[in-house]
Amino acid sequence: MKLYLVRHGESVGNAQRLFFGWSDHPLTEKGQQQARDAAAALQGVSFTRCIASDLRRAWDTAIACTEGRGITPEADPRLREQDMGDLEDVAFHTAMERYGPFMDKMCSDWIHVPPPNGEPVSDMIRRVGACMDELVQRNEDTLIVAHNGSLSLILRHFGLVSEQELMNPKYNWFFVHGTYSTVEVTPEGVRLVKFNH
Repeated sequence: MKLYLVRHGESVGNAQRLFFGWSDHPLTEKGQQQARDAAAALQGVSFTRCIASDLRRAWDTAIACTEGRGITPEADPRLREQDMGDLEDVAFHTAMERYGPFMDKMCSDWIHVPPPNGEPVSDMIRRVGACMDELVQRNEDTLIVAHNGSLSLILRHFGLVSEQELMNPKYNWFFVHGTYSTVEVTPEGVRLVKFNH
């Protein structure tokens, strides 16, 4: 089976350089084009199912990617981005002023240092992992439309990248808007076929 991973297009929160996770920002015009770009990139790809984060930036991207395919996306809140707690909708520069050195610690070790009153990544790992385990049981080629954080944890769940690699910017495990990545799951194991294609 193959899983096709797409990050949502640029949202208002991205454009405004905010920390946000569960805030339901819509796509910008650029983000809408990126959703169409992802759909175009997927044109030669076959899948029978689509699941997406229920947040509108991911949901609207999933709608664009499934248009004309006769597939209705299924909303799954387990694919949401991390809840950023007190940092929700706070601008980067404001967060740096407000929380000082803590921000450096959080940004460099985001897997182990949650935002103030936010969701621990260990909780994300459990919910994203449960979603992936169910998908593997169903054994269908599936389009997954979600967020950089949750998509990164899919790679971690399947053992394709380590926590150290995810946290180290030199490896650049960052999902680009308007592209897709392919994970192949077989009885022999799991492999990353394409990244940001």
